[in-house]
Parts: sequence; structure tokens; C-alpha cells
Amino acid sequence: MKPIHLLLAVTVMLVWGCSFVVAKLAITEMPPMLFMGIRYVITGVLLLPFMLKERSRLWQVFGISVTLGFLHFACGFTGLLDVDAAISVMLMQAQVPFAALLAVVFLKEKVGWQGGIGMLIAFAGVFLLVGEPETASVPFAAGLIVVAAFLWALSAIQVKHLGLFDPFALNGWIALFAAPQMLIASFLLESGHFQALEQVGPAVWFGFGYLIIAVTIFGYGVWYWLLQRYEVNRALPLTLLTPVFGFFAGICFLGESAEISRLMGALIVLIGVAAIILQRRWARPA
Repeated sequence: MKPIHLLLAVTVMLVWGCSFVVAKLAITEMPPMLFMGIRYVITGVLLLPFMLKERSRLWQVFGISVTLGFLHFACGFTGLLDVDAAISVMLMQAQVPFAALLAVVFLKEKVGWQGGIGMLIAFAGVFLLVGEPETASVPFAAGLIVVAAFLWALSAIQVKHLGLFDPFALNGWIALFAAPQMLIASFLLESGHFQALEQVGPAVWFGFGYLIIAVTIFGYGVWYWLLQRYEVNRALPLTLLTPVFGFFAGICFLGESAEISRLMGALIVLIGVAAIILQRRWARPA
């Protein structure tokens, strides 16, 4: 990979990793599902030109919007409200072993011994993080993040079945379909909407801008651009940087705890995830 392309890839991982910190700051001032619902409305408007060019298989996209756009983010952001960002980003990595398991069940993919061991290690790290003192005090919130990780893995299977689809159009349609789902759920399950809307602060505005422009438009735009130029097996290992950046961003910017139990749990999760991601590079073609 060319140095400038490597720099772009690392920048994307930094942007994605820090999104947990940005999101946590935003949802402390606005209910999580309300925040996501408004974000989806803005995203859908910005991506409308791409959506108009890709209007096929929308029923399948609607299904993805339920799993990924609504349920995944509703669970993940609601859990993030009570769980430290550093822990949340690591718990969310359970999506990798979940995806590997679902790929075996639904796509009949084979998992080598490296992948099997990696799954066991990753889940062991997740259990260790869930059991650490601060996280153990909010088990429901931590459980929501693990459920969100599973939902992300399930949506990955849905996207796989969808086939080729313009990524910006896909993000736009998911946002359009998920916006009413998220807003209805917000008004049914959350409170303080009018107060939050009357007192929108810098953290919320920055959250909208960061998650829409930096994470979605810049992040996914650059990432898919790189995937078109390099083998997936060469680019995918770079995604291991995302939880690393996210973990230390939570510690550095939010003053979250860096106790040894957390560091060990995070390291175990990363080792397991790395084994799963890298197994395709180790595998030799038959």
C-alpha cells in the first residue's frame, strides 16, 4: 500500500475509533435515539443524489435498516450512555466473532482452527470486560452493547445477500428508512425531548457533524475507495486500529479508567479479533 493511502486508511480508523467518544459526549445532552433519528434525517438529505441513482432491492435495504439502522444503533447508543466509551468500543468488537459464527450458519463458510481459537479468545475478553467492576455495575447497558454487536454481525449477512450496491446510496436509504423507526421509538421510550431540542449544545452539533461528515461521508467514502484498489486481506487488518484508537481516546479525552483489568480484557479481545481477521491471510488457496 502506498504511504499516502496507508495514511488515509489509518486516518479513517482514527476517525471511526474516536466516534465513540464524540457520540458519548453528544448523547449526554440529547436522548440517544432522538440524536440518531435526527442524524439519519440529515444524512438522508445529504445522500439523496446517490439514492436517486440506486432504487432497486429496497425491501432488502429496509430489512437492513431495521437490523442495522434501528436496532443496532438503538441498543449500542443506549448502552453507551452508561458504559465508558473505552469499554464500549471493545465490547462492540464481539461483532467479529459473531459475524464469523453467523457466516458458518447462513453462508456455509468454513472457520479454520485459527478462527475458532480467535472466537474463543475474543469472547473470553468480552466476558472479562463485562465483569470488571465499573461495567458490572451496569450489566443491562453492557448487555445492550453486546446485543448491538450481534445485530451488526446479522446485518453483515444481510448486506452480503444484498450484493453489489452503491455504498453512499445504501447509507442514504438505511438512514431514510431508519429515521422514522428511531424517532418513533425515541418518543415512546425516551424523555426530555423538548428540553434537549431547546438547549442543543456544541457537543450535539459537533456530534452531528462528526458522525455524518467524518464517519459516514469521509470514512466510508475513503474506505470503499481503498477497497477498490487493494485486496481486502491487505486492508482489513488495519481495522484493528479502530478499537485501539477508541479505547485510548476514551481514556485520554474522557478521563476514563485505565486499570490493569481493563487493559488485559482489551488486549485479549484484540488478540481474538486479530486471529479471526488475519486467518484469511494465513489460509492458502486450495
